[in-house]
Amino acid sequence: MARMKPILSGQGIKELDRRAEDLGVSPLLLMEAAGRGAAARARELYPRAARGRVLALAGKGGNGGDALCMARWLGLWGAEPTVLLLGEPQGAAALQAQAFSACFPDRLIRVDSEEELRAWAEALARAELVIDGVLGVGLSGPARGLAAAAIELLAGAQGPVVALDLPSGLLADTGEVTGPAAWAELTLAMGAYKPCHLLPPAAAHCGRLELVEVPYPPAAWEAAEPLAWILSREQVATMLPPRDRFGHKGTFGRVLVIGGAVGMAGAVALAAEAALRAGAGLVHVAVPTPIYGVVEGAALEALVHPLPAEGGRFSPEAATEILRLMEGMDVVLLGPGLGRGPGPAEVVQAMLSSGHPKLVLDADALFALAQAPQLLRGRHGELVLTPHPGEFARLAGEDTAQVVAGKIEAARRAAREWDAVVALKGPPTAIASPTGEVYLNTTGNTALAHGGAG
Repeated sequence: MARMKPILSGQGIKELDRRAEDLGVSPLLLMEAAGRGAAARARELYPRAARGRVLALAGKGGNGGDALCMARWLGLWGAEPTVLLLGEPQGAAALQAQAFSACFPDRLIRVDSEEELRAWAEALARAELVIDGVLGVGLSGPARGLAAAAIELLAGAQGPVVALDLPSGLLADTGEVTGPAAWAELTLAMGAYKPCHLLPPAAAHCGRLELVEVPYPPAAWEAAEPLAWILSREQVATMLPPRDRFGHKGTFGRVLVIGGAVGMAGAVALAAEAALRAGAGLVHVAVPTPIYGVVEGAALEALVHPLPAEGGRFSPEAATEILRLMEGMDVVLLGPGLGRGPGPAEVVQAMLSSGHPKLVLDADALFALAQAPQLLRGRHGELVLTPHPGEFARLAGEDTAQVVAGKIEAARRAAREWDAVVALKGPPTAIASPTGEVYLNTTGNTALAHGGAG
């Protein structure tokens, strides 16, 4: 089975480091592997710049040590490195400073004031490659003082900026940007991804995102507690059941799609097509009578059922017909293009009260649910909810911007509270189970960023 990539919190990566040290792996060894790996990747992506003038800004912690190591290796491979050291390095970073200074005695510059730092603005603008190693996962609030001045200085870079682990100023555990933050052309995540790499708006600061493998012992990984996992195409492929080559349309499941209204017929037709492409053997579509012809002509392989309507949407009387159609269905989807009003609300209530074992609610079905959240209580069977951040915020009574920036924990809380699988749509989409697991789907692109495609 393809291995999923874990997403760790800032504290989680510190615990991984501590566990590795307990197992006898020194921090210096891990830092050397990270820094050399970063240098090798930068040399592959920027072959000319990585042999030219390289300027690194190094803080006093682990990120600074990574920057010192990376600059040293680039120098040994032919670059002209200079490192601006912001403060007195600590731990393994101090040893990296000694190693860099031994190789390039006049190229390690200690900077102790904002005035001294600003004097390097012209040199930074001339640098062909800039390394951001100022701040890392230890930051807990807005950058201040010399670190904030360094972030401001980085904005003047003309060459590519390579951020080590994360662009300085970002908070590892959230997508929120709470203060000055660097912008990188390339971010090299060390050992594991963090939430800020994937959640907007922080993720936009990362530019191209790649992972540098760090040789943590397997036993250290076993003790790690990821916040979430990244799903890959290969991983999803292993989850799909094999197709019976002797099967027929009755073998591969029956799906009922309920939705549509005048002006929104396309959404339900696309949902039916998606069910067919996903492998369903029989797809039934329940729609209000006024759009029957449109959906019948668009969803050629589906069985389309016209139901009572008023005002271009389902009427309350449609609920009885829908309950009849649900019998014998393996999965029922309600919501695409459904519209709002008494009829759609009645359909949602009837469906959630039906006891059907597998239900999926999307779009305006979620709006109706937000008006009657008690429908989630005492329900039986499996439920999947697929809100975008605005729909989720309405359901959960939360702020939309905070939902986006804290998507992993928001989805986890909701899945547990609602006893449902929650697919909090992206980018990236966070898929949370009632038992607490969260998976991020980072595939897809902005081609889906238009109405009806959700």
